[in-house]
Amino acid sequence: MNPRLRYALRLAVIVAATLFFGTALIAPQWNPLLAGWVVTRPQTAAWMAQGWSEVNVVRLHINDYVLDKEEWPASLDVLQVPLQGQVFEFSVAQPYVLVATVRDDPRVERAVRGRRVTFRYGQNGLQWQCSPGDPPLPSRYLPMNCRSDGDNSTDLTRWLLSLIVMGVLVLLAAGLLLVWRHPLLAPVQRDPARLRRMPLHLLPRLDAALGWLRRRRDTLAAAGVSAADWKQALGYAALPEDRRADLLALRVAARSSPSSGWNLPGKVYEWTFSGDMPVSLERCLLWLVPAQADGEQLVRHLRQAQTGLDVLLIAGADAAAEPALRRLCIDRGNLYVCLDQETLTGLLLQREPLGLLLAQLARQLRLSRISPYQTRGGVARASGFFGRESLLARVVQREPSNYLLVGGRQLGKTSLMKAIERRLRDHPRLACIYVVLRDHRLLPRLAAQSGLPLDSDLSTIVAELVRQQGGKRLLLLIDEADPFFRADAARDYAELSALRALSEEGHCHFLLAGFWDLYAAAALDYQSPLRNFGEVISVGGLEEEACRELATVPLGVLNLRFADPALVGRIVEQSGRRANLVAILCQECLEGLDGGGVIEAADVEQALRSQAVLDALAGWGRLSHDDLASRLDRIAVYRVAARGATSLADMVELLRPHAAIEVEAIRRAFSRLQLAYVFARRAEQLHFAVPLFARQFEAAEVPVLLAEELAALGAAAASKKP
Repeated sequence: MNPRLRYALRLAVIVAATLFFGTALIAPQWNPLLAGWVVTRPQTAAWMAQGWSEVNVVRLHINDYVLDKEEWPASLDVLQVPLQGQVFEFSVAQPYVLVATVRDDPRVERAVRGRRVTFRYGQNGLQWQCSPGDPPLPSRYLPMNCRSDGDNSTDLTRWLLSLIVMGVLVLLAAGLLLVWRHPLLAPVQRDPARLRRMPLHLLPRLDAALGWLRRRRDTLAAAGVSAADWKQALGYAALPEDRRADLLALRVAARSSPSSGWNLPGKVYEWTFSGDMPVSLERCLLWLVPAQADGEQLVRHLRQAQTGLDVLLIAGADAAAEPALRRLCIDRGNLYVCLDQETLTGLLLQREPLGLLLAQLARQLRLSRISPYQTRGGVARASGFFGRESLLARVVQREPSNYLLVGGRQLGKTSLMKAIERRLRDHPRLACIYVVLRDHRLLPRLAAQSGLPLDSDLSTIVAELVRQQGGKRLLLLIDEADPFFRADAARDYAELSALRALSEEGHCHFLLAGFWDLYAAAALDYQSPLRNFGEVISVGGLEEEACRELATVPLGVLNLRFADPALVGRIVEQSGRRANLVAILCQECLEGLDGGGVIEAADVEQALRSQAVLDALAGWGRLSHDDLASRLDRIAVYRVAARGATSLADMVELLRPHAAIEVEAIRRAFSRLQLAYVFARRAEQLHFAVPLFARQFEAAEVPVLLAEELAALGAAAASKKP
């Protein structure tokens, strides 16, 4: 509502109430409620005085008639009563009862017209008993001796009663006004959820008012606040600093510990967040400033402090100091976050206070500093892992077995293995152990994991691991296993045979993750003991719905969204449903989003052209350690970049003039590129699996690159001829 209109309405209500109650006390004749039955109007009173004269005349004539005839007259016509003005109409229908009815005359107020007075004839003929008729004449116009039996009330008594009633109404109205216009009660009564956004220092006053109105329990229930949380919030200010820091940390699932060496007034604490934190913030600092501290002085201390790369939460400032701190913290170039009085209330009362803290971080920090997306390495947080449910079910929901997880780099193999480890963490009969190989030495790495000498054999290592896990069966997750297979192939798969024999005993099973060497040993080498070692699981693109969740759910944690759902579809389509590319594109959108909360089409287009995307797509030119195989891969990629697709026949025709390349080598190149998620097969043709892949090349440079690779292939073939 317009403020001016609201002010006018408020003024009109005040004036109307003042006039109503003022006239009731001072000039009731002007009061619309009292004027009709409390105040006597002079014109009507004069008219009624003439009427009582008529009554006296009629009664005298009746007295004479009854004394003379000794009977009640059948009608007044026999009396021949001389009347002037005729205020009343008289009736003698009942014996010894005279009824006087006020005529319907416009000169008489409406409240009197048609009203009646009854007169009963006395036995001695000299006394008449007067009483109100039906409908009765208002008592203010009746003679003092004309009352019903037992009715001793007067106009003054009724007037006083009306004032009492009005006084009660005034008190009720004042009580309602107190509730609905009180600066603390009114907002909470209209919207109970605002209870969780009230400044912390006002909560005791609000609690006292709710208790006085007996509205505390109902208001807390409507606001979704538990009585225990409300009690904690009320007592928060009286707690020691250590207790306050611990309480706030507990609310956001963090561990708090004192941090020393700070030249700041008050105390500083270090918070360590759990692994379920949905953003990239493992730790931060909390500064509880002293009460009644000057805001400008606090800002000077902050400018001198050296917080490094840690986010500093500032809490405890009073209302006078908060504006200076807000001006400093609103600058996203620093790492300061002001937790004002309203935010502290929310942290203490909301059921999901972590979301409120994240919203404050997103509002006052660069979004890239707390990005919910992990673009490097395997996804370690459960909140950042989406999809792959069918692949997870093949491992988690079956009896333990051996698995070979194959796929290109950055396709999600490590993230999937860590998800398997999380799912099986509390399994009653199976223990998961994750191992990353940085070279070919598997046994020394397992020995170091179990705490044994590095030269221990596999059986000893597994026995020790089983003992450490309380006798549970083992599932060893071995990541980056390609160097191990290359080295073991040179030794006729000696260690792999030991792995196979051990798994057949049933005490230990293996999930081996790798790329081409693992796949070639399992699918292409008929003599390899890995061929029937375990089930092959190929990791490729993410499910479309999971891609959409990956693009939107983490943003929702920071209260961010896409301006149009079609933008999400464009990210999913251009990324080829490759999980790390979706994360990188969303991360790039965040880079330029520090000023708002909506991702527009321009932000998405800029992310699609970013260098980070090009860097993520690089590395495809060296998928094999064999030079010829890598050259065939590059020729195939340049061919698709030039023509949009290729096939086996197309490649044979392209290569034949330059070198005699075996068809099997070309097929291996296709398999390698599909496994790396560079190619995808559609309608008997191979296309780029990721549409963004084509953006690496300019149209003019593709023929040059292809010609150079073909020339190098021909030169290499010529040099090998005798």
